[in-house]
Amino acid sequence: MSAPYNPNKHGWGFALVVSAMTAGLFFMAYSIHTSTYRHPRDPMAAQVYADRDAKKGDHGADEKHGEKGAESHESAEH
Repeated sequence: MSAPYNPNKHGWGFALVVSAMTAGLFFMAYSIHTSTYRHPRDPMAAQVYADRDAKKGDHGADEKHGEKGAESHESAEH
């Protein structure tokens, strides 16, 4: 005769492994976030983006596009 089947004793090892992996992934995501995140009002972040845009030559491109769009909108009304 075999021992009676008890479903409460099976699967706990696998659940523990999955829980440990999940905790490890959360820790990894948090550590990456804290090492790479910059607040939008951080002065260094603004400087980095301004330098990057100046190198591309796109500095002020949105303003020119906005003016052109406004002129075409006004001419369409009249």
